[in-house]
Amino acid sequence: MIYKSFLPSPCLSDFVRNYTVINFDFTKNETPPTKHRSPKPEQKIVFYIKGRVNLLETQNGRTRTPPPVSIYNHQRDKRNLQVTSEFLAFIIYLQPGVLHRLLEIPMSNFPGDYLDAELVFNTEVRLISEQLAAAESPLLMISVIEQFLLSKSKRLVDRSPIDAVAKYILSGPTSFSLDAIANQANLSTKQFYRNFVQRIGMTPKLFSRLTRFNHAYQYKLVNPATTWSSIAQEYGYTDYHHMEKEFKEFIGATPKEWVNTELKAPERLLKLR
Repeated sequence: MIYKSFLPSPCLSDFVRNYTVINFDFTKNETPPTKHRSPKPEQKIVFYIKGRVNLLETQNGRTRTPPPVSIYNHQRDKRNLQVTSEFLAFIIYLQPGVLHRLLEIPMSNFPGDYLDAELVFNTEVRLISEQLAAAESPLLMISVIEQFLLSKSKRLVDRSPIDAVAKYILSGPTSFSLDAIANQANLSTKQFYRNFVQRIGMTPKLFSRLTRFNHAYQYKLVNPATTWSSIAQEYGYTDYHHMEKEFKEFIGATPKEWVNTELKAPERLLKLR
């Protein structure tokens, strides 16, 4: 079993943030624990190689099963994931703006939160899935994927300064001035806002807030002795109560409650993370 991330080759670093391989193998009579997943500012391509995942929407109780190869836009709400006993997936986390460049549509026109990758790449992704299933190691899987991605990346139009700004926000979210980052992209504030939504898929403020929220709780998971007040200060919240309010807005739980939920995730119970 494995839950591990890998960096892309240098030639694809402007295209891919990282690859993640997830392999769970529970006994047939054992129901895998539910994965509670917070909203995340990320766009990705997922190959479900073995088994499947069911998305349980907490707001309406609906259950959906994504296609075998799915392209995902940002996850804007909390949801629960239930995987089958045997599960293998290969995830390509894309750099900001890449999905817009691949699809050549405004991200506001993206149909829902995911779509069937065959609608974009045709049946080529079926062959890639077969090759991934036959690969005997994560490194061989990456080799298969990078051959596929290199052919796609060469056809992309040049990236925009907005993509670089979004990448910067992902690396270290803090409070920012919209005027300042618009100037960094050589655009007026209105132009920057409009183009950011078109290319990235959400407003700059929401993108930054979601990024900060994810950084904050992930920091606590890695540094459990650090107080929540210190984390709030580190990530630019006014105080702990400001941070708690944002957690409740995004996931309906306090920071402590959410971290306790994260500690019960399948990958953590299996000690893969």
